[in-house]
Amino acid sequence: MPLTRARTAADWRERLDRFGARAMTTVGDWIAPGSRAAASEPRISALVALVAVVGGVLPILIMAVTWASKPDPVAQETSCARSGYVLAGEPDKDRYRPENQCNAAGGENVVERTGTGRYLVTFAGLGEEGGVAEVTPVTGDDRICTLPDWHPDGDDELVRVDCFDRFGQAADSGFAARFWHPRGGDGTAAYLRLGDPGRTSQTIDDAYSYNSAGGTNSADREDVGSYVVYFGQQTSGGGTVKVTAAGDAATVCGVERWSADEAGRQLVVRVRCRDAAGQAVDSRFAVTFAVRAGAAAYLLAEHPAEPEYTPAGGSQFNGAGRANSVTRSGPGEYRVAFPGLPAGRGVVQVTSYATAATCVISAEDHERVVCRDPSGAPADAQFAAILWQ
Repeated sequence: MPLTRARTAADWRERLDRFGARAMTTVGDWIAPGSRAAASEPRISALVALVAVVGGVLPILIMAVTWASKPDPVAQETSCARSGYVLAGEPDKDRYRPENQCNAAGGENVVERTGTGRYLVTFAGLGEEGGVAEVTPVTGDDRICTLPDWHPDGDDELVRVDCFDRFGQAADSGFAARFWHPRGGDGTAAYLRLGDPGRTSQTIDDAYSYNSAGGTNSADREDVGSYVVYFGQQTSGGGTVKVTAAGDAATVCGVERWSADEAGRQLVVRVRCRDAAGQAVDSRFAVTFAVRAGAAAYLLAEHPAEPEYTPAGGSQFNGAGRANSVTRSGPGEYRVAFPGLPAGRGVVQVTSYATAATCVISAEDHERVVCRDPSGAPADAQFAAILWQ
């Protein structure tokens, strides 16, 4: 029966140790006091060579064998700069480590089910006050998922996820969640978390607000569930936007549109929030704007009735330089393709666009988007989709 690599290394170490002990014994006998014959010059030369081997080469050989016998380190996915994500696909499991995940700190992300439809995601080593979080349901059912809270706990970041059925009752669901804490130099991006949905006008200047252009972030409430977000000095009308309801009720927040204002001084993002039945409702929410800024790909699907098309304009991006596509397979069912990018890695975040529909990612096919109207029936709809890897 052949020896394993570890046993072979151990045998070599034992043999080298025995050889070293014999060599040292020989040296000791040579230099020990007592009568002995006079040493010849060749014998002294041989002794010097032996000592050089024992003192120099032998330790190097032992170190090499020891290094070779070590197990290979576990590779950590750290491409998601200053962020972390999970594809939580086991909604009934109490605690697990999702296979599809990333952590910029090299830590391990863990998902815990704390009750029906209630989850706690721990991003190890990413704990820091502020940042922004996102969530999208990943399910074959009609589900709504929100973000009640995210905050640091020591070195870790804790993100709470609550999921509901169409009637507003807590219900288990898979989901894709992401936490991000960018810095200057990470690309064109801005985000904020609206904490007081009832105020007419407010400036958001806290750890949960960021603007790569250095401008002021603010928001106005125009009507029940209707908000206008301003990212000062952001002048790009392209890019992508993700909106997530940040509360503990079954609420869906989507984007109506986004564009630079006429004066080119700021980006204007219109957000609408509705309850599970589609009625306007005030809600806390998080909104993220990005022009590339770590995204592997994104698109704005603006032609819900077309069988197949390639999105165009500044709201379409593919990090591999390929053309994204959208294919409609039936009412409210679409396949988004991001060609040229690694398959089976990353998570997709989806936000409904200019519609009261809700959109989720299919649990069977993570490139399939399913949209439903407030009654729960499949319905054609516009949406923005982002692939983070």
